[in-house]
Amino acid sequence: MRAACVALLGALGCQGGNASSGATAGSATPAGSAAPVATGSAAPVAAGSAAPVATGSAAPAAVGSASAGAAASAQAGAGEAHAITLTSEDVAKVMNPKRQAPYSGPTGTLRGRVTIKGDPPPDTGLSFPIGKCGEAAATYGRLFRVGQQNGVADALVTVVNYSGYAPEREEAEKVTIHGCAFSKRTVVMSYGQRLEVANLDPLEPYMPNLEGAPFLAVLVAVPQGDPVKFYPPQPGYYHLVDKLPKPFLKAEVFVLKFATHDVTGLDGKFEIKDIPVGKVLTAALLPAIEQDVKREIEIKEGDNTLDFELNFDLKKYNEKPHTKRSP
Repeated sequence: MRAACVALLGALGCQGGNASSGATAGSATPAGSAAPVATGSAAPVAAGSAAPVATGSAAPAAVGSASAGAAASAQAGAGEAHAITLTSEDVAKVMNPKRQAPYSGPTGTLRGRVTIKGDPPPDTGLSFPIGKCGEAAATYGRLFRVGQQNGVADALVTVVNYSGYAPEREEAEKVTIHGCAFSKRTVVMSYGQRLEVANLDPLEPYMPNLEGAPFLAVLVAVPQGDPVKFYPPQPGYYHLVDKLPKPFLKAEVFVLKFATHDVTGLDGKFEIKDIPVGKVLTAALLPAIEQDVKREIEIKEGDNTLDFELNFDLKKYNEKPHTKRSP
């Protein structure tokens, strides 16, 4: 599954801080011996007086509120000490290998929609708890999500092959959980950003984990508490999952070597700002069906508009071999 998704990443093009870089966007495998732990900034203990903190093989489980809190504080400190940030030296080597100054010339914004035609998405056959998981069926019940006027959600849109270094300006990519569903099924980040996962539910706890990134402990996203933080150790493909018994609760995470990207909402819309003007390569990828479409365009200063259209043929999809993917 990871190999297939890395290949899809490469198909979107690469940037790596300049237009002539030969490294593909997903060429690095998401693993590393010195990766930081996932951290929550506060209250990383599951609701209930005796709820343990889930741990990796080298970390003992903490039982009881006092011991769990102490263990979680130690893990949080370790995670912050190894935090990968936008200003880290290893991030600079990947995102800006030529050590260029940030691009200061004219820029454009690319807006548009990704739509899909053809057959409707088939049912995934998954079952969801009744009552507390009100948004799960709508999010994960079908192979992909389609909104009004055929707008497709969770499509990854990228812009590459421009001249100059366009830095990432946001320190964190934020995802929320509500009704047993992540706010998006596709998450895109720039290498050096942290991933913040916040629980909006009033009562239900979750235990998010970023698979593909080594960890010492899985921390709890308490109801309406501070977000749990993850630091992907390098560019590549990851899975955001829940370690509590909700196997359907998943999102695919793409950590890229450039900052010009976005993911569509249910309306199919995307917006990518601060693109250096000139000829670029754009692409839209819907990971659920492993299909992408590319367009070469010229970005002009100010507003630019571009729409993408995908086509889903259920018969052809079923005839092709597919690696098992998240719903």
